[in-house]
Order: sequence, then C-alpha cells, then structure tokens
Amino acid sequence: MPKFKYRAYSDAGDLLEGEIEARSSNEAEDSLLKRGLTPFQTTEVKSGANPFLLGKRRVSATQIAGFTRELAALELADIPLDQSLRILATQSSAPALLELVQDILGRVVDGESLSDALSRRQEIFGSEYINMVREGETVGRVGIALSNLADMLERRLEIRAKVQSALIYPIILIVLAIVSTGVVLGTLLPSIAPIFADNGKEMPGGLQLMLDLEDNAGVIGFLLAILCLAALFAYIMARSRPAWQVAFARFVLKIPVAGGMAAQFATARFSRTLGSMLKAGVPLLQALESARAGVSNAFFHQAFAQVVEAVRSGSNLSNALALVPFMPPIAMQMIAIGEETAQLGDMLLRVAGMFERQTQRSIERAMGLLTPVLTILISVVVGGLIMTVMDAVLSINDIAAQ
Repeated sequence: MPKFKYRAYSDAGDLLEGEIEARSSNEAEDSLLKRGLTPFQTTEVKSGANPFLLGKRRVSATQIAGFTRELAALELADIPLDQSLRILATQSSAPALLELVQDILGRVVDGESLSDALSRRQEIFGSEYINMVREGETVGRVGIALSNLADMLERRLEIRAKVQSALIYPIILIVLAIVSTGVVLGTLLPSIAPIFADNGKEMPGGLQLMLDLEDNAGVIGFLLAILCLAALFAYIMARSRPAWQVAFARFVLKIPVAGGMAAQFATARFSRTLGSMLKAGVPLLQALESARAGVSNAFFHQAFAQVVEAVRSGSNLSNALALVPFMPPIAMQMIAIGEETAQLGDMLLRVAGMFERQTQRSIERAMGLLTPVLTILISVVVGGLIMTVMDAVLSINDIAAQ
C-alpha cells in the first residue's frame, strides 16, 4: 500500500510530521482527521527501497519479532526502559538490529517516549505496532502490549514458514521436470532426428511435434513474453486503481477453495490485530482502523471501512461485521458473545487462533493434494517424452534392419 508523508496540526496546535499508509491522498487525510489531526500537507513517498532496510543493512521480520519478545520480557520484569534497551543492544548480534536498538535507545535517553522513538522508524514497525505501544504507554501496560505484539508477529511468521515449507517439495518437482525436459530436448533429439533425414524416412509424429516446437521456440517465447508483459502492465495499472484491486479480490473470494482460504486468512489477521490492540487498551475505533490497515485483501479492506463507520455511528461490532460478504458466520457469533460478556478482546483472539489453525489445515490439505497432482502431471510429461524417444529409437532399428 502507498505511504504518504504528512504534516498535520494536533488539537493543541502542535505541528506533527510522520508517515501513514493509505490508498490515496484523500484517504490519508481522512485517516488523519479520524485521529484528531488536521492535515496540512500530504505527499506520497516514492519508495524504491525495501521497507525493512536500515541504512545499508536489512532488519528482518524475525529480528523484529525477537526484539519485541525480549523487550516485553524485560518490561514485564519492571526493568527501566533505557536499561532494557541497553541490555538488548549488548545482546544484539545482527548489525542492523544493533543499529536500530541503539537509535531507539538514543531517542529514549533524549526524552522521547518509546512510541515516539518507534514512530521515527515507522517504515520498519508499522502503524499498528506503534499504536499498540502508544496505547500501552497511556494505560501503563507497555509490557503487556509488547507481549501481545510479539504473539501476533510470531504467529504470522509461523504461518508464513509453514506455507514456505509446504511449497518446497512441489518446487523441487517442477525444477526436476524442467531439467528432465531440457535434457531430452537438448541432447537426445538433436542426435536422433538427423538419422531419419539422412535415410529419407518420415519421422514419427511425436518426434516431429517436438522438433516443430523447438523450431518455433522463438515465436512461442515472444508470445509468452507478451503475455507476461500484459500481466505486468495489468498489475501496475491495478495498483493505482483501487476498484480493480477490489474487483479482483472479490473474484478470488468466489473461487471454491482459494476463496475460503483467503476469507479465513483475512478474518484471522483482522481478529488478531483487533484483539491484541483491545487487550492493550486501545479504543475500539482506533483499533479498528489499525486492524483494517493490516488486512491485505482489498475487498475486505474496503468492507472493513464500512464497519468502522457503522461502529462510529453507534452500531455494535458484530452487527457491523454481519454486513460484510464472505465473512465466516461463526466469527460474528463468537464476536457477539464476546460483546455480551464484555470479553471482546479475548474472544477476538480466540477467533484469530481458530481461523489461523483452519488456514493452516487448508494450506496443508491443498499442498497435500498439489503434490500428487504435480507428480502425476510431471510423470505424464516426462513419460510422454521418453515414449516419443523410445518410438524413435525403435524406428531407427527398423531403418537399420532394412
């Protein structure tokens, strides 16, 4: 999502500067107004660098999660913040993380709060992280807020790691299939085809087809390049047109298997962020804004904006979410129970955990199905190539016999 650098006035008349994520300049100004700030200037940040870059070094998501967990443990042990940061600085082995911790420590020693120091590195920590820390400071529960943040970040890393692990075997199969095909086309065919041409014999149909494909490889490659460029152009156009992104996301949600997984993932992400922020003492409306910003699915991102407005108008959360298409009904039921029992934060975290587990099981089932399907397809392709070569070899024997 694009980032905008803003200058805005607070209620006290102070001029504040920072960055905010939004789909357009108007949306950025609307978000600032909802925070109680009066926008003075918003400028889109043209980012060509990795958002986790610090100087010339990279701060990974795993390092941020580890930093958060360790700082939370120190804060819960009632160790002063500056001393906690000094301890973390001495324990940091990664140069990028060490530089980051030292920068935060310097700002804290100069009198800034932790949230203000983190906001200087908003491209690394993000708005939801900073808001949770800020609200934790407001209610005097920074340690708990950091602990909830660490849980959330670690859960996201766990899901990403499982997806990456599940994709390893299918990728190996595809690479082996490409290598096998390349060996057949690059070594065997050039050796066999001249034998038929030299003896004036008609080539077998399969061998002729493969030779025709090889002869027209340039045209095929050109057409594939055009398709890839068209897809890239459509992607670039879609990034600047939110309506296209929403339409595509809605189309994905209608796909039988992929749509259910996308809905589960978006619900889990939204619920965990919202629940963690509520547990940290963040007001509901502000927590909703941050939870909405954390949802990558464009359709749900837009739909949750209507949820925020409905809650702002006086509706309870469960009724507002009931109007969101593709939202799992059980999520609304559990959220309604959480509202009735005044345990909304805990219930949202339960919803997040439930749908995260369902997402993991869905991914595991999909990957479990993908592996045998790929194995069969690759076996058919490679087997077809081998049968074609064997047919050509047998035809060579016939030629030799004549």
